[in-house]
Amino acid sequence: MKRILTTIIALVLTIGSAHAASGIFGTGVVLNNKGALTLYELTLTGDSRHTPVNSYPALNSIGWGTTALPSPNLGTFVQGTDKLAFKGGEILTWKNEGSDVTGANIYIKIDSGSFSPAYPLTFNEDNLDGKTGDQRWYTADSTVDLLSGLAAGTHTISVYIDAMSTDGTHVENNGGANFSATFTVVK
Repeated sequence: MKRILTTIIALVLTIGSAHAASGIFGTGVVLNNKGALTLYELTLTGDSRHTPVNSYPALNSIGWGTTALPSPNLGTFVQGTDKLAFKGGEILTWKNEGSDVTGANIYIKIDSGSFSPAYPLTFNEDNLDGKTGDQRWYTADSTVDLLSGLAAGTHTISVYIDAMSTDGTHVENNGGANFSATFTVVK
């Protein structure tokens, strides 16, 4: 009897923990592109849940991570005149009973350089669109000049995002290829 009771308790605990989970379901990067604050969707393109609460940048649904499209081109920039700045990003996360998402970050790099230290994304909204457990993490207050020090020519910005949770760290990086877009600098 003791053995049967132990098996039943173990089964109940296993079933209960199988429902505990968290993850990422949408991502974006915020850039100041020639004075226009724009949220570029990285994943979950064309979904209305990307519009952040209390901050409404233009929304670009190109989708940097789609395999159907080539990497988008952000345009041509005259150094010293035009602006291309990293402002922040967005991550949409989900959590089920027993799990919690505790933080989110975005990382950027230009060309073959190293990825930046983490830029933390701020918790922005709970129960997104009335769905319990869906959350938005969003920041658009960084001021990183992406053109500073670059030579004339074509350059690539690469981005990836992570979310820390009680289940571990979830990474959204376009299957290891990172999300990327090109731009051209002229003097």
